[in-house]
Amino acid sequence: MSPVARPLPLLTAVVALVTLELLRLGATVLGGAGAVAVAAVPALACLAGPLTWWLGSRQGLTVAVGVLAGARLLVQFPVGRSVPLVGFALGSALVALVLVVRRDMGDAAAGPGRAARAIGLAVACDLALRLPLDLLDPIWRGGLLGWLLVLALAALLGPLARAAAAERLTRPPGGAQLAVLGPTFALYSMLLAAPGAVAATAGISLTAAGLWLGAGAVAGIALLSLPEPAFLGRWARWTRWALPAALPLAVAGAALGPAPLVAPAATLGLAVLPPVLRRALAVPMGCGHGPQFDLALAGLGTGGACVLLALAYELRLLPWAFALFLAVALAAQATRSFAAPPPLARAFTPVVVAVLLLAWPPLAGALRAGPEPLPTDTAGGMYRLLTWNVHAAVDQGGELTPDAIRAVIEDSGAQVVVLQEVPRGTPLAGGLDLVTFLEARLDVTSVWAPGADDRFGNLILTSLPVVEREARELPRAGGDMNRSFASVTVRLTDGETARIVGTHLHGGSSPAPRLAQLGPLLGEVADDPTAVLAGDLNARPDSREIETVEAAGLRSAQDEAGDPSLDTAVTPPRRVDWIFGAPEVAFGDFALIETTASDHLPLAVTVFLE
Repeated sequence: MSPVARPLPLLTAVVALVTLELLRLGATVLGGAGAVAVAAVPALACLAGPLTWWLGSRQGLTVAVGVLAGARLLVQFPVGRSVPLVGFALGSALVALVLVVRRDMGDAAAGPGRAARAIGLAVACDLALRLPLDLLDPIWRGGLLGWLLVLALAALLGPLARAAAAERLTRPPGGAQLAVLGPTFALYSMLLAAPGAVAATAGISLTAAGLWLGAGAVAGIALLSLPEPAFLGRWARWTRWALPAALPLAVAGAALGPAPLVAPAATLGLAVLPPVLRRALAVPMGCGHGPQFDLALAGLGTGGACVLLALAYELRLLPWAFALFLAVALAAQATRSFAAPPPLARAFTPVVVAVLLLAWPPLAGALRAGPEPLPTDTAGGMYRLLTWNVHAAVDQGGELTPDAIRAVIEDSGAQVVVLQEVPRGTPLAGGLDLVTFLEARLDVTSVWAPGADDRFGNLILTSLPVVEREARELPRAGGDMNRSFASVTVRLTDGETARIVGTHLHGGSSPAPRLAQLGPLLGEVADDPTAVLAGDLNARPDSREIETVEAAGLRSAQDEAGDPSLDTAVTPPRRVDWIFGAPEVAFGDFALIETTASDHLPLAVTVFLE
């Protein structure tokens, strides 16, 4: 690589890093915004072609990167995280990504490999930034740290873009092949480089997931630096199939595999994705209508692939199938490259950089302050209970606010906390693992029960000694998604034990699935006179479901100790969240806590064992 071309890989890495962050922001903010807002993203990405036609490739790149820098600064402000502005920011990131990678590829025959290596470094840097922050992106942090990071990125983008645009580089053939950036970034951001999802699916800690994925990111960069073995002779042609074939297998293992296979599969995917991307970018593709048309198609393909996988996760419409489809498409494009990729200059410097980046998260974790304890005094046979549907940690304004959830829990004085719609690496919550986030800040024992999938479910947190814990599935019975319950038996100060069951029932209009799901739940608490059933039952007062619960001898805390006329959910207003107690349970000091941190309100009550 010539000295003058060095700004290009760094510019590619910075743009890729910002794009990964904006993809997670877009999945959170645009998830429920409707078809028009979602379709606008690939439509905006098509502007990669018209922009180069209007301004030329050099000035078009500079303008695209400048717009991206401004948009990234804008969304750091809460007022800038509206649906139109986030859609614009994500679209501008995809335009800049396509144009920057195209220019990076035009420097030499090693251009595709250098671009793939820069993207791999961006993934390593993304992991190194997010793991110490418990996967909460800097974009959601309004403090000094968040602003320092975004200002540093914006300050890098401008000078790098000017330096890159000033170089005289050859134009790479084709251009439509840049659409492979879509499957690459979709798989990176939502599956393979998603530590929260890997931790939840594999049943391991976030730290362990980070170590697995860090090893995969380093291996992917290292594979780009290794020349293909010449001693294979006539068998060398088979090597062009090996890595592309491994990518769909790794994606299938990460998305569908049993728990012990998930982390190794994600690691394998991170290792093979950069070499596969290098081969896919090296295959020229054009439609015969000029480079601007090819770039427009590349932008459409890049935005379309990312939107496709995000929608599959939002609608829970076989996301594993869409991820596998994207992996197969990317692998198929890579197998069309017959020539051995040329070696890259400065082969192992990026490997050292990636290792140093990924050594930071464990050190940052060791320096973290200890968690804050919740109350533990339950003398007199009473404890404080809170139940809350946290709406994937997304507040009423569309902001990702896990700190607000923590603050409500701490201020409630609850010793047992029952949560629903808890995210664990889902794209709808920007990849946040709320379980790990709360465990790192509260001195609690947790019981996790996956619901719709391994990334979304029910959680019980308690500061009390745990005697028994359980998590089980409920019958789907034609309902909208898989449902579950979590159960914990705790020991109080005076030696009594108390059982709490938390759940979230079917959300559709038909009561039949909820009634079917109530059967096992009532069976769980029927023989325990001190049991409490809490959660979002998606059933209103006087419904068949509530009548069934009351017929089993359970009593409502809000009806006995609070105001039965108050709604527990905000949009639309309705009363669907409940706390029920068995015959030997009494309630007092009921509170419906006012907060905008979710579209439901927390219910808190003191439980007395009579």
